[in-house]
Amino acid sequence: MSKKDLIPFVATHPGEMIKDELRARGMSQRQLSVITGIKPSVISETINGKRNVSLAMAQSLERAFEIPADVWMNLQVQYNLDSANIDSRERIDKHASVTAKGSKSETVSVTIPVRDRTLFRELVRKFGWVCMF
Repeated sequence: MSKKDLIPFVATHPGEMIKDELRARGMSQRQLSVITGIKPSVISETINGKRNVSLAMAQSLERAFEIPADVWMNLQVQYNLDSANIDSRERIDKHASVTAKGSKSETVSVTIPVRDRTLFRELVRKFGWVCMF
């Protein structure tokens, strides 16, 4: 399995890490605003995932939290990539669903020789197969 195949269910915005750092340090958003010089509304929007972490913000966060700016930028890039991959996966899934519904036959008939009826019944129960004996 390649890294490309690993798509998270949800993307984690870097604002989550800012929120975690504030909580761990017992700081308020207002205190962070005073330390960094970033407007409180910008910090709030970032924490709530409505605004991206810019280079200038990453550098300010580095001074405030002593976490390198490249970490903040990498979190933002990873969030952007994950969001794009999730959107792409959802478009593909939606297209596949529409294509499957538009096809003439939605059922597939397969004959599988099974000698062990107990095993066959277990497969039917587990996977929801419909079968005729």
